[in-house]
Amino acid sequence: MSPALVIAKREFLERVRTKWFAIVTVLGPILMIGLLVVPAVLANRRPSAVKVEIIDNTGKLGPALVPLFAASDWEAKVVPPTTTEDTELARIKHADINGFLTIPADAFAFDGSNDAVGKISYQGDNASSTSILIAVTKTVAAAMITMRATEAGMSPTQLKAIMIPPNLALVHTTGEKNGSNGMAVFAMGYVIMILLYISILLYGVAVMRSVVQEKTSRVIELMVATTKPRSLMAGKILGVGAVGLLQLSIWLLMALLTVKYREGLLGMFGVKGGGIDIPQLEIDQIAVALGYFVGGYFFFAAIYAAVGAMVSSEQDAQQAQAPVMMLIMIPMVSMQLVANDPRGTVAQVMTMVPFSSPILMPMRYLLGGASGAETLISMAILLGSTYLVVRAAAKIYRVGILLYGKRPGLKELVRWLRY
Repeated sequence: MSPALVIAKREFLERVRTKWFAIVTVLGPILMIGLLVVPAVLANRRPSAVKVEIIDNTGKLGPALVPLFAASDWEAKVVPPTTTEDTELARIKHADINGFLTIPADAFAFDGSNDAVGKISYQGDNASSTSILIAVTKTVAAAMITMRATEAGMSPTQLKAIMIPPNLALVHTTGEKNGSNGMAVFAMGYVIMILLYISILLYGVAVMRSVVQEKTSRVIELMVATTKPRSLMAGKILGVGAVGLLQLSIWLLMALLTVKYREGLLGMFGVKGGGIDIPQLEIDQIAVALGYFVGGYFFFAAIYAAVGAMVSSEQDAQQAQAPVMMLIMIPMVSMQLVANDPRGTVAQVMTMVPFSSPILMPMRYLLGGASGAETLISMAILLGSTYLVVRAAAKIYRVGILLYGKRPGLKELVRWLRY
């Protein structure tokens, strides 16, 4: 067995046998099940009643709002228009109510641009909730539209026809007949992207810390005496990468099983039905995710190995890895640009660049934005770039692991690369 494989085996077994590997590997599937079950269980729970009071200066909108709020299980009550804001704020402070609605006398007025003049305001301890914002907006809008339509002479039948919301479905498709729920597809792609980001970053940093630990303890000097630095670096990257690949494979397998058997899983928690139509993970999608993990891991692990060889302490390593961290954060910041338009120019560019393609291309592929040819080209660019990075990192590693003291500057690094 070659020295690199011997070292890889040692690194692999050393990490797989630890309790933390078992804990983190188990926590991944538990988190996936939690992401599926917890929102469904919470959605099926009956929320506690929201207590709201209405200060109505129009004399007509408040009474119309009470039954509409009651339909949403809210406890609404109209209070005298002379009630002050301080009085209502005090009631919120003492938890007598959750909030209050202030309706000005000119709430139904318009200006020349057909914009409402009077501003209706809601103040409450739950005003930061998106669901409360949507509920208040929909309820007030429905009441005002109903009153305006009635005053205009519209019949109840006509009003009912106008108020019926459209039966709208957002289906994600790139030309196939059977598409999937748009939000579900995005959520699936987002989860895959997060898994890849965490895995690549976690195991890349593990390589750097392993190098720093061996260097500071002087163990590296004994290892270099029997093994070439290139084999040492290769073995370390292979061993740690094999651990990451095993863990990510387990996570993706659990994601596949969780999605496939979600109805039975939700049934165990008393939730009927399978919720939204979550798309099934296909074999090619899992293969793309694993392939880009391998490519992305080798790309960043080689850089982290070089960073570990350059420094002499854990503190120096934290500072030296900052540029690498910023590099790997770029695809995270650009995630929404790719998700919003997976077939657009930005998505095409970001998924061809080697430092961002390992994280963004699997999501873009899952969203149907990348063809097989584009995926192959992107993978070829990543592999070619990884080869160059690994060669450069090996040269830095060869010189840096036996040097201590001040961290090398840019000119010295260039000199190492020329050796």
